[in-house]
Amino acid sequence: MKLCDTSVLVDIDRGGFADRVAKLDDEGRHAISTVTVTELRLGVNKRYQESAVRQEALADLERLLARFQIVDVKRAVATAAADIISSLQRRGDPLHDLHDVYIGATAMVEQLPVLTANVDHFERIDGITVVDWASF
Repeated sequence: MKLCDTSVLVDIDRGGFADRVAKLDDEGRHAISTVTVTELRLGVNKRYQESAVRQEALADLERLLARFQIVDVKRAVATAAADIISSLQRRGDPLHDLHDVYIGATAMVEQLPVLTANVDHFERIDGITVVDWASF
């Protein structure tokens, strides 16, 4: 099982990655963080204002999310996120995206590799394995 970053779900939703999606499906069910649910829902909210179109987009999002096990942000994840932020700050590494920190913390706590198109966002986090979606 892998923890899929939001970037992977965006690509799956947009299409054109049939070979990678088939490989992902062949491996079994994978997980996402509740943070990914937030990011994707926010994207729908920003993009679709019209009620009927928005409702259709939300239904499409729910179908996509149903393919994944959703891992909640629990206390252990929040603690790991704080430790990651502290580590980045000590190294003078800028904090680019708090969402990615929480996704990385989820991967750490759940001991899952992160599958992402944004490898550089996650390679800075010690203690997790990063799998590049581009070469998956």
